[in-house]
Amino acid sequence: MTGKIKFIALSFMLSSLIIPLGYSQEKITLNDALRIAIDNNQQIKSAQLNIAKDEALKSTSFNIPNPELFIEYEGVKGSLNNFESRKIGISQELEFPTNYFLRSDVLHSQVSISQEELNNRKNNLEADVKTNYNLLLLQKKLLETSKNNLTIYIDFLLVAERKYEVGETSNLEVLNAKINKIKFENEIIKLESDVNVTQSELKNLLNINYDIIPAEEITYNEITLSREELLQRALQFNPELQIQKYRKQKSSNMLSLSKGELLPNLSLSYYNQKLGTETGFWGMELGLGIPFWFWGAQSGNIRASGYELQIASNEETIFRKEIENDLNRSYLDYTNSLRQLKFFSEEAIIETEEIFRQAKISYEQGEIGFFEYLQSLNIVYDTRVQFLNATYSYNQSIINLEKITAGDLK
Repeated sequence: MTGKIKFIALSFMLSSLIIPLGYSQEKITLNDALRIAIDNNQQIKSAQLNIAKDEALKSTSFNIPNPELFIEYEGVKGSLNNFESRKIGISQELEFPTNYFLRSDVLHSQVSISQEELNNRKNNLEADVKTNYNLLLLQKKLLETSKNNLTIYIDFLLVAERKYEVGETSNLEVLNAKINKIKFENEIIKLESDVNVTQSELKNLLNINYDIIPAEEITYNEITLSREELLQRALQFNPELQIQKYRKQKSSNMLSLSKGELLPNLSLSYYNQKLGTETGFWGMELGLGIPFWFWGAQSGNIRASGYELQIASNEETIFRKEIENDLNRSYLDYTNSLRQLKFFSEEAIIETEEIFRQAKISYEQGEIGFFEYLQSLNIVYDTRVQFLNATYSYNQSIINLEKITAGDLK
């Protein structure tokens, strides 16, 4: 039994040594993460193939039927060798010429829709990568802050225990120090778990087999944005809105094509004719296919295309209002985040750093007690955490605006 236990313990130690060897991390910037995500995303590759497919289909707009060779006998007596007239020629059926160009417009609109669908996938993917990268920066910084605070409480616990041993403080001070130490140990475990979850999400978004370590720090750049300017950008560049616009355009082109199909088809024949024993006769025929039965399928197609155009127009109007609403809400988040960030960066952080410095000196010199020092530490820590969260919220508000406007705002 003892040998078996030793073998299990040895196997566990070996596995603990082997597992980290397969665990890889790489430090990359946000721009590198965005590039990798776009290069590796299968949906984007499918969207690119879809554009190529629609481009190829554009040539089908001029799909002219194959010409027909024909031979025609008239006045046959007994056998085909005894005839009064024989025609040998070629015939061609054509739609009314404008229909080919109208169909080309329909297919061109479809290419534009596919292009905007690709842009939309890229825009959504970039927003997801930015969001998770921004979150990872926050979690890493919170983890670092918690570890620094844990170090302070470990040192504080050692001081409190020494004071308790010589009778300079009560056991209550030691217990409080232990509780705060445990509190931050648990906080660190939670943050490490959060970091792992976010790294896993980024790994999935980038389609890679290693974890990302941000090569940047959580910082902010103050920028001045006009709501009206952002709205104009969104209405012009937002890919989802552009999809609705091109769908409306396609429906309009389909309506024009449906009406164009009421125009007559053309037929052209060119032939050589032999009359009896005389040859050298040439002729041609031009025909018009009159749509006598226009009240059937063609009329139904026109009505259906008209309804499709109304639906597309309504959807474009609805989506435009949603874009305006999303932008207004995100812009309010941006202004509120900027105001909070300025408060912390210009006032609160500076004051709390001074509070921490003076409290540490005063406690070491015995000018303040444990609970006053503990209160100062909590104020400093809470303010730092709030500053980090405010920075994250500000950067996230920029990311949201960038997603709506489909552009870089920094």
